[in-house]
Amino acid sequence: MSLPVLKNWGKYWQNRKIDWNAHYGNWGHPHRFLISSVLKELPNWLSLVEVGCGAGANLQNIIKNIPGKQLGGIDINPDAIVEANKKFQNGYFKVCSADDIMMSDNSADVVLSDMCLIYFGSKEIKKVVKEIKRIARKYVVLCEFHSKSWWNRMALKINTGYNAHNYKKLLENEGFYDIFFYKVRQKDWPGGSPQKEFAYIIVAKVPKR
Repeated sequence: MSLPVLKNWGKYWQNRKIDWNAHYGNWGHPHRFLISSVLKELPNWLSLVEVGCGAGANLQNIIKNIPGKQLGGIDINPDAIVEANKKFQNGYFKVCSADDIMMSDNSADVVLSDMCLIYFGSKEIKKVVKEIKRIARKYVVLCEFHSKSWWNRMALKINTGYNAHNYKKLLENEGFYDIFFYKVRQKDWPGGSPQKEFAYIIVAKVPKR
């Protein structure tokens, strides 16, 4: 499904009226299994918050593959959070934006994002990373568009409206360490055009406080 190239993605997602289960309820998409497999390898974590959780498709996959975890999420769209609350009665879900997360410091062992940060430009992304760092205790896991090349990031922005970022630089500047990059392969995201070049799963440890 193609989306329009917009200047204000925030308002687009905040006001979007769709059937969340029909459009973004596919918990069995291959890249969600890849996310769960990465999470399985992380030691000593119990709780996870997803930034931009939608109606909770990733969280459904995590529950099925890694049972016994405490899960929650935030999303800018109120309808998405209503659906998430229906599915996860014991979860914690909140309507808010990734650059102003209404959660306390050190809220979860893991903070996850999946194609949420592609809607934040270069002027906003540093604040988002700081917010993610603030609520995370142990790890961040990002499935996002990454590139070290300014030219490639700019071409993506012009052609699609999406944002790739240099997450190695962004995370290191905030003190994250042991940063690993896993390229999302064609089999993990069939048919994805920007995903072929830009999609990575990025895992990093949260700096000691």
